[in-house]
Amino acid sequence: MKSKIIISLLISIIISSCSNFLDETPRHLWSVNEAMTTRDKAIHSVNGIYYRICPGDNLNGALNVALTSKSGIINFAAADFNLSYTQNSGGNSAVWSSLFSVVNAANLAINGIPGISDVAFPDPIEKIQLISEAKILRAWMNAIQLWHYGYWYAEDDSPYGIIFRPDVTNAQNTALPRVTVGESYELILKDLDEGIAGMPAFNTNKKASAIFGKALKVKLLLNRGTLRNNTADLQAALSLVNEILNTDIPATPIKMESDMKETFAKSWDSNEHIFVRYLEDGASRTTNGGYWTTYGIGQVGAYTNLNPQTGLPLIDPPPCGLRYGTDWIIPDPRYKIVTGLARKAETWDDTYCYTWTKIYRKGSIGGRQEPIDEKYATYYLRLPELYIIQAELLARTGAPLANAIAPINVMRSKRTNPVLPAIPVPTSLDELYDIIFQEYVKELLLENGSEFFASVRFQKNGHPYIEAIKGFSLEYERLQWPIPNAELLVNPAAEQNPLQK
Repeated sequence: MKSKIIISLLISIIISSCSNFLDETPRHLWSVNEAMTTRDKAIHSVNGIYYRICPGDNLNGALNVALTSKSGIINFAAADFNLSYTQNSGGNSAVWSSLFSVVNAANLAINGIPGISDVAFPDPIEKIQLISEAKILRAWMNAIQLWHYGYWYAEDDSPYGIIFRPDVTNAQNTALPRVTVGESYELILKDLDEGIAGMPAFNTNKKASAIFGKALKVKLLLNRGTLRNNTADLQAALSLVNEILNTDIPATPIKMESDMKETFAKSWDSNEHIFVRYLEDGASRTTNGGYWTTYGIGQVGAYTNLNPQTGLPLIDPPPCGLRYGTDWIIPDPRYKIVTGLARKAETWDDTYCYTWTKIYRKGSIGGRQEPIDEKYATYYLRLPELYIIQAELLARTGAPLANAIAPINVMRSKRTNPVLPAIPVPTSLDELYDIIFQEYVKELLLENGSEFFASVRFQKNGHPYIEAIKGFSLEYERLQWPIPNAELLVNPAAEQNPLQK
């Protein structure tokens, strides 16, 4: 009975906030004792995975501002900035619980859909695609677990990998140990390879796709290859990102917006976005958007000293919480595109602040026309990031400086507002690395954690960039959040990270 309740809770679907995110709204609940026997249930089980991601901001705004704090560029939270969390004093347990909620929903689809007869589907390919989609989403969650709770940079024999759950959790299978770092990568990459093989290149509804799966694989190999100085990883990642940009993308509607303002104004509807979390206009979108998207960024990463006569900032443009890089972030013409005036989050508050409007949107509820409320979204993958990654991989695999800077100049050339002139060929590899690092920050800050991983991969004066940003030495073992107490209580087989005990 207990397991029946657990499964019923796992597949209970919140349907009020994400109806435009999915083609069909899940409508059914079923217990572990009920077989998944129909195409309808197969579709609903995969849709249900997204409904574990969509509400709140544990896998959205809260995760992204935590990573920005870890990088040190903006200090949203002292524990993340100082890397000072322990098992008993912080760490992001909410992200942990959310990612395993998604894993459970994915496992329901992965393990249940194969049992449905092929004749239940009008095309057998649909069945394969549903299973593949669930595998890509499970791989994504396990990558988040490895990157934020495990030693992703360590050698394969390190015991501080992920807890891999292949089945829906019940009272009998809760206690599982962590697998090694090497096994973690094998399991994640296996899910990705199988998912990529069975998925279309792109989903026009901005759900998971083969391109997203390939990009996630590129990021895994880039992070591991750089920290381990593994040329094979970097070469494999470069081949894959070349394939995405040269073969996959041209066959899809994906393209950069010439006017960068439209990237965020269109939000979900922009062709620049490859995978997006969307919250449509509606009275529930504040709750479903979560604290950081709808409130926190406007409080912490905001400038509120406005001229009472004009309503404009007394400093133009203001720093919006930036504590590092103001000399190169603020002068960049993109800065005034991704920041701006926004109404405060409370429904009754008609005052304004100057903040990161590409993430924090005007107004806390939908339906208001003057000033109009805007769409909320989290940008898990945008096209520009792939160009920056390609440049980094070219640089790290020994390409000439002119070849390595070329992808960034291709990206910049596609903008007409703002105009981004071509960057001259750098005179040294160190200069090139500085340019690439800054492009990650100026283009992607606060979107998906890219600036944090870049701050660990790139070096400044022979040390990780994160040290230059924060002003203190880095112990890599402090990059992780602790395994939450709640997990350790029900799963004594899981070993805590040594420095987070």
